[in-house]
Amino acid sequence: MSAARNRALLTALTATTLLVVIAARAAGVAGAAGAADAAARADTSNATAARAHARARTVNGFATDARPSVVRYGADTVISGTLVGSTGTPVPGELLELQRARQPSTRFLDIAHTTTNAHGGYRFPAIRVEGDARFRVADEGRGGRTGPVVAVALEPPPAYPAAARVLAAERYLALRAGVGAFAVVDSRGDLSGANIRRRFHSASIVKAMLLVAYMRMLDAQHRSLDSAGTSLLYPMIHSSDNAAASAVLGIVGQAALDRVAADAHMDDFRPSAGWWAFTEVSAADLARFFSVFDSLVPPRFDGYARSLLGGIEPSQSWGIPAVARPEFAVYFKGGWLPESEGLVNQTARLERPGISFSLAVLTQDNPSTASQPPHTKAGEAMQYGEQTIAGVTERLLGRAY
Repeated sequence: MSAARNRALLTALTATTLLVVIAARAAGVAGAAGAADAAARADTSNATAARAHARARTVNGFATDARPSVVRYGADTVISGTLVGSTGTPVPGELLELQRARQPSTRFLDIAHTTTNAHGGYRFPAIRVEGDARFRVADEGRGGRTGPVVAVALEPPPAYPAAARVLAAERYLALRAGVGAFAVVDSRGDLSGANIRRRFHSASIVKAMLLVAYMRMLDAQHRSLDSAGTSLLYPMIHSSDNAAASAVLGIVGQAALDRVAADAHMDDFRPSAGWWAFTEVSAADLARFFSVFDSLVPPRFDGYARSLLGGIEPSQSWGIPAVARPEFAVYFKGGWLPESEGLVNQTARLERPGISFSLAVLTQDNPSTASQPPHTKAGEAMQYGEQTIAGVTERLLGRAY
């Protein structure tokens, strides 16, 4: 082999060796950089967690947090945190128990256990939440010391009926003959509807207000409900007896009825100049009245009032109760003057677990066949009005669209 060829081969080997060394060093630097990046990310994550728990209130070395602290019904929350000793150093390997307050008392019950990790951190299994709840963490190994109480609240449920259902009821009512209005005070207390401020004669719906006025009179006089009272109130509500209503109004007086209207914020209420059936009210008035009904009735009479309004005879339980039961408990009163005005009204409070709302549907000039005798015409107007009230209710409850 010539000297020149040897020198060329040596130069090539040296260059190759240098490239291998450079590549190895580059790989080492990249690996070190990757490890450093991973360590930095871990440090950042740990720092973020530490800052989050630092924001939680610390008691007896516990920094406890609930995430999320506001949840939907039936969703989960997770209780986690850190535990440090008296010198501020993390406490690893400590057996902890999660406690939940027993409602409505202040007593806490054990529901789960875990052990702190090397950094003093702890995290309990997810907990299903079905109501507002309070939690705390206890250290079984150190005399049962406890951390701060953390609260978890339920998100307010969506309004019921939903706005889309109210719009569906509006569209339906607009297609019906005669004059109509309805109002809803939804589960959040918001008022909506169609023609909600238009005044109609109340007819027998005013009897529900007379019931409240009578019970408030008894309460003010420190009297109990006796047989004389029930002999008037029961037929007045159960079978809509007019003579009983006139007797009750004579006992309590118009001023008492006016005070009930004022306390219920029935802004469109106008007393009758003659017969009580010609009291003027709006759908908004009646929806407001039933939305605050329990606050208007003295507590000791509330059960009796509810039993009357929830037990009206079947022949008068058309419209709202016919549609809403048995899904809802329905407390209601109807009123009608089909012969003179083609008027058919109904108002109610509907309740089921977690939801309550009030509703009023008022109709007038319901159609009838002109050639029919007066009694038949009144029956046709009555039937049409009942159908309108049922149709509005069906759309508010999502039974029709």
